[in-house]
Amino acid sequence: MKKVGLILVLVLAVSSFVAAQSTSNEVVSAHYRVYSSVGTSDAQAVSNELEAFFSLFNSYFHFDPSVLKAKLKVRIYGNKNEFDNYLSQIIPGQRNSFVYLQYSDPERSVLVGYHKSDDSSFQTDLIHHGFVQFLKSFVPHPPLWLQEGFAVYFESSRYDSAKGVATYQANMGWLPTLKEGLQRYLANDSSNVIQPATLLTIDAATANKNIDAFYAESWGLVSFLLNTENKDYNRVLWDAVDALSADATLAQNEAAVQNQALAWVNTADLEAGFKSYVDTLKTFPELVQDGMKSYSSGDLKSAESDFKKAVSLSEENYVPYYYLGLISYAGKDYYLAEQYFQTSLQMGGPQGLVDYALGINAYADNRIPDAKKYLSQAVSVQSDYKDKAASLLDRINQQSAQ
Repeated sequence: MKKVGLILVLVLAVSSFVAAQSTSNEVVSAHYRVYSSVGTSDAQAVSNELEAFFSLFNSYFHFDPSVLKAKLKVRIYGNKNEFDNYLSQIIPGQRNSFVYLQYSDPERSVLVGYHKSDDSSFQTDLIHHGFVQFLKSFVPHPPLWLQEGFAVYFESSRYDSAKGVATYQANMGWLPTLKEGLQRYLANDSSNVIQPATLLTIDAATANKNIDAFYAESWGLVSFLLNTENKDYNRVLWDAVDALSADATLAQNEAAVQNQALAWVNTADLEAGFKSYVDTLKTFPELVQDGMKSYSSGDLKSAESDFKKAVSLSEENYVPYYYLGLISYAGKDYYLAEQYFQTSLQMGGPQGLVDYALGINAYADNRIPDAKKYLSQAVSVQSDYKDKAASLLDRINQQSAQ
């Protein structure tokens, strides 16, 4: 679970301080004006990524970009000292994450961040707070649960710099916290739990007092309303988005969501549906563990389903691909098995193990030269499968000599 820190959206009135307008190290794109102290190339990279995520975000919300009164401003600094120096001219205290400075004049609003030693942390912050900036540029005062729920929902998504495309990737990091909170709620234990009615009208100060529960529950509610098979509950979310007004205050938008999206919903049924949905969700380790159990028991259909779901949560772990290769091999789909085994190897799978599997698969498919190649590779590395690979390779060589 990656934490983005406390909710840092500072709503500022127009003050006497006016930040200097940067022209060097700045890139202007269709929707953004990005400055980077690192240089123009970094500003361009950040701009390209934000444009890709703008498209991903708006594929859900369908806002009209032509209504924006100004391009979305972003300032990226090379380190925290530069970041702190800039912010110290505007707000007191230090911040450890991105900050969206929201002014009453939208042309002055700016997202400020800095590069960290952990690039994945920077990526998460950019996506999370980039969404906040996106939403608040169209609706300055959205309900906090909707703002942060979607921000967390998107923050594990991926950006392909070669294609310039952002794609949604499920974020299950808050699932254990959410499940634990639901168990406490059902047991009438209010510790580390935010009541559903409170969640819908919660303010930043209250959310920050129990930030883990807030992020988990907001993410869970958005995920449920987006992905449940109950179309009536899907409608609740989109009615809530449709109820938002760019000219409304926070209280007015919260009231509009209550009146237009939630008033006709049976709260007890909604909570029951939410709990049932959460019960069906599994983390990556849970899916892998369940898949291995099903595979061991011979239930290949269930195993395949679990491993495919695991891949959807983490495309870079070799284990699901390896087992999907075994399942395809068992089904005599040797071509697909080869693809899965090769992907497993690319994702860091143990060479001896995977090459042995590739060798057996090629042998079953009567591709003898490939079988010899893979088995020879398995023999060349130290692993538990070295002797097995050598034994099968000897048998193949003896058959070829006859």
